[in-house]
Parts: sequence; structure tokens; C-alpha cells
Amino acid sequence: MAHVLLLHSALGLRPAVHEFAADLRDLGHTVETPDYYDGHVFDSERDGIAYRDEVGVPTLMKRAKGYLDGLPEDAVLGGFSLGAFFAQAFAAKRPDARATLLLHSVAPPQGEWNGVPVQVHRYAEDHWIDEPDVAALRDAVEASGASFEDIVVPGRGHLFTDAGTPDGDADATRTSLERIAALLNG
Repeated sequence: MAHVLLLHSALGLRPAVHEFAADLRDLGHTVETPDYYDGHVFDSERDGIAYRDEVGVPTLMKRAKGYLDGLPEDAVLGGFSLGAFFAQAFAAKRPDARATLLLHSVAPPQGEWNGVPVQVHRYAEDHWIDEPDVAALRDAVEASGASFEDIVVPGRGHLFTDAGTPDGDADATRTSLERIAALLNG
């Protein structure tokens, strides 16, 4: 079984993150869900982004990076939206990571990828994801010899794994959990 670091979105450590982590724990995995927002939780994307911008992405990234200490080198690094952005950046510098789980976010790679498998989970139309970024990451991951899966959910929106948002979709979340289980169970 895997040790998973699961980083929350710009909405903070919402109940949906705890629920997703609990589902992964039920599959036998150890899951860490740190709060790098210091208890701040938001119901709207606008408010969460305002807090992100107020604190600053570099500060938030530094906070999130602090949770890597003490994790096994082969930990799975994953996150939701902003947390996925951080997980991708951390995985790029952690070649022994077992996998990278990017839910609702994909960024272009910074340099060559390091052989860590990547699994992306996203809506077909997501205003935060650009297709050229997905293609660039896919090319870099596959060039490194690692697997790249792009699980695209039909529809439009962003955080389908959070039932407490307008974009929440229980069926899509269940599918993502099944695909993650398949990746982690080899």
C-alpha cells in the first residue's frame, strides 16, 4: 500500500478532502491531508483565490513543502487544483515518488520529467486547465519512460471531487477513486 500526501485546493481543507482521503484509507493507503491554509476554508472560488493571493503562492508552497519532511521518499504526491499544482512541482524534484495525482490542475513541466508516473483527473472543459499544458506534461512524462493517464470527465467545471461545490459530481469522484486505486495497486 502507498503513503499519500494529498494537498487541498484554494478553498482550503474542506470536508470533501477528508472524505476523499478516507476513501483512500479504506483501500489500505496511509493518507496525509495537511492544512497549509491555517484553518481558512472557503465556499467560493473567488474567496479562496483572494486568500491565496493575499498570502502569496510562494508562502503557501513553502508551507505545503514543509509536509514533505518525514514522508517516505516513495510517497505518492497528489492534490486538488492549487494542491495539485504544488504536488506536481514537488514530484518533479522527487524522482523516487511512486506517483503524482493531479486532480483539477495541470501545469507545463519545468525542465525534463524524472520518471514519476502521473495521473490527471479533470473535466473536459475546465477554465483552469489549458490543453497545451496537458500535452506538454504528457510528452515530458512519457519521454522519461513513465506512464501518463489523462482521465477526462465529460462536462464543464472544476472541482468535481467536492460535492459541496456547484461542480461536484459523485459519479466522477467514484471513477477517479477507482482509477487511482488501479494505479496505486499496480
